[in-house]
Amino acid sequence: MSRPVRWTAVVLGVALVCAGCGSAPELAVDRAQSLQTSVLGVTQAASEAQWADAQSLLVATRVALDDGVDAREVSAERYREIDAALDRVAAELAASQAAADQAAAEQAAAEQAAAQAAAAQAAAERAAAEQAAAEQVAPAGPAKAPPAKGEGKGEGKGKGDK
Repeated sequence: MSRPVRWTAVVLGVALVCAGCGSAPELAVDRAQSLQTSVLGVTQAASEAQWADAQSLLVATRVALDDGVDAREVSAERYREIDAALDRVAAELAASQAAADQAAAEQAAAEQAAAQAAAAQAAAERAAAEQAAAEQVAPAGPAKAPPAKGEGKGEGKGKGDK
C-alpha cells in the first residue's frame, strides 16, 4: 500500500478513536469502532493490492457513516470531517491503483517484447540450421566424370605408336 493511503487511514482511525473524547459525543463509541474496523479493512485490502475489495469496503464505510448520521450517532461536523477523510482515501486508492495498473502494463509490454525477441531468435536459429542442413545434402561442387577410355594417356608413348 502506498504511504499516503496508509497515513490517511491512520489519521482517519485516530480521528475515529478520539471521537468519543470531549463533553458531547460527536460520534458514538460503537459507531466509531465500527467505522474504524471498516477503515482497517480498506487499508488491509489496499496493502494487498485488492483494489476492488478496497473500493467495496470504502463504499461500505460510507454507508456506515451515513447510517450513523441517520441514527444520530454522528454529528454534522464529525460527518464532514470523516467524509472528507474518506474522500482523501478514495483519491489515494485511485492513484495507487492507477500506478499499479501502469506498472503491470509496463511489465506486460516488457514480457511481450522479450517473447517476440525470443521467437525471432528461434526463427533465425531454425533458418540457419535448415541452411546448414541443405548445404550438407547438396554436393560441394560439380562432380568429376571418370576419365573416358583412352584419355589420360600420353600420345606417342604407347605401344602401337610409331
